[in-house]
Amino acid sequence: MGVEVHDPRWLAAVPGAELVVALDEVSGYAADGHRVTVLIDLVPDNVFLLRGLAAEAVGEGARKVRVRPYGVDRVDLVYAAVELNRIAEDAAVEVQFDVTSAALLRADPSAFVRVDPLVVTADGTVVPICAGLERYALGSLGSLDDLVAAWDPEPVRDLCRVALTRALADTGPLVSWYEHLTRTAAGMRAGC
Repeated sequence: MGVEVHDPRWLAAVPGAELVVALDEVSGYAADGHRVTVLIDLVPDNVFLLRGLAAEAVGEGARKVRVRPYGVDRVDLVYAAVELNRIAEDAAVEVQFDVTSAALLRADPSAFVRVDPLVVTADGTVVPICAGLERYALGSLGSLDDLVAAWDPEPVRDLCRVALTRALADTGPLVSWYEHLTRTAAGMRAGC
């Protein structure tokens, strides 16, 4: 199971985890010798800045560029996907775009009813899949193995099933899967 951490102090507790930081933090952590993934929140105001933001991240030492869309329309998602493909080729950097194709959701829905990766937030809270699912937290980091052993992942799978139903109703070619998850989780929380 993959694990990403959002604060380097948790790297010792989770050997092999991926360090995910904001653009303004890349150079410091890269200089310290960490393999750094930069997380860029893609919003309507920065869609056309994506290439420059990614180039800056790579220039600062990021080994991976991860783009997480929020509130971006279908046209901008497609534009961003094309730009990220160019960035991966031009900069020879690994790129992760937190979207999926609607066709893949339909073809293999069981692949989206999962509980990984685990995410260790800056305060040490361990959540499944992505930030924004704190309601489904395993707990606070002490021993990751103990947290995983005591955790019931079925509520997360239930969330994934509900989000999948909603995502399949989306008619665009690309679906912001993590955004569907966090919005569905927020809606389920509000409906309680």
